[in-house]
Amino acid sequence: MAITTEERYKQMFSQLQFASEIRLKILTAWGAVYVALAATFVWFQSSGIWKPFSWVVPLLSVGITLLFWVGDYRNRPAIGAAKDVGIAIEEDPTNNIPEKQRYFSRLNEDIGIRHGVAINIFSVIMIVLLSVATGYLLYCSACKTA
Repeated sequence: MAITTEERYKQMFSQLQFASEIRLKILTAWGAVYVALAATFVWFQSSGIWKPFSWVVPLLSVGITLLFWVGDYRNRPAIGAAKDVGIAIEEDPTNNIPEKQRYFSRLNEDIGIRHGVAINIFSVIMIVLLSVATGYLLYCSACKTA
């Protein structure tokens, strides 16, 4: 049974929407975990008993950042595949889709920064900052115990 071009186009739009929703869920969970870790850090800092172990929170945050970054990275091929198939359908001369009505072709125009690049930049900056914070807190806790 052959699938019509119109049905394929609808499927690619649905696939792109599904992959984008997964990315949104990853980013939402990432932010929620950061909020929870920030609250944990404040609690560690305000507690006399746990304060020397405050370095654990940013260290854990580095691991969380890597985990969510990999999750987003694994989702990127699904987004790219849906875009590629949509572009191929739009560029097929038998479909007669006017150029101004092409949705997928416009997604790949180089206007602004791509989401994947923004997520990469954010992840690298957070890993560096959280690593520095971990080192600083370890150094401070070692100075106070010595």
